[in-house]
Amino acid sequence: MFWNFYYNAILKPGKTFIEFASSQNLIRYAFAYILIPLLGYTLMYIFLAIAHGAPSVFTPWLNIPKESYYFYNQFLLAPSILLAWWACSVFMYILTKSFGSKISFDITFAAIALSISISMWGTLVHDLLMSFSSAIGWINPNEHEIAMNSPTIWRTLLWISIGIYLFAFLFYFYTICKYIHKLKTLHSIIISFLSFIIFQLIFLIFNR
Repeated sequence: MFWNFYYNAILKPGKTFIEFASSQNLIRYAFAYILIPLLGYTLMYIFLAIAHGAPSVFTPWLNIPKESYYFYNQFLLAPSILLAWWACSVFMYILTKSFGSKISFDITFAAIALSISISMWGTLVHDLLMSFSSAIGWINPNEHEIAMNSPTIWRTLLWISIGIYLFAFLFYFYTICKYIHKLKTLHSIIISFLSFIIFQLIFLIFNR
């Protein structure tokens, strides 16, 4: 059932999320799903640290030297994604309750974990390939980051992956509000957008 939910959430999301909400193993599945992007992005920062990469375009928000930023990100990624997951789950739960939803926090928490796990593949594929290529010496991570922020094919690919990431997050958060919480369309759009902002702000504080 674990992989069935994961696979079917992509092919038939509305029906799958409704079925997922009635699963007997919600919390166990939730932590297993969140482990996928957690491990994937931790691996990315390990690769970047091996390659001696450093943020070269965007200045990190945390007061950590750029030269060692990716080294510390190996350890910051896990708590930051867990905190972002919890915060946006609480936020969505409170707002959906205020609009009359009777759905429990556990269901919201687990459904958001599944949403995050799928949505983060939008950028994770690109980021893992880039960081792995850096770690084995195929590309220079600092030069590649500059290229991704210049008018090159690499910037185009980056923006495509970011577009997929954004669309997936908003779509799946909307699906939770609409199909699990049974909210009106406008309420679902507003809550899903605000919940995503909460998740992304916390994630960006710790990760660049």
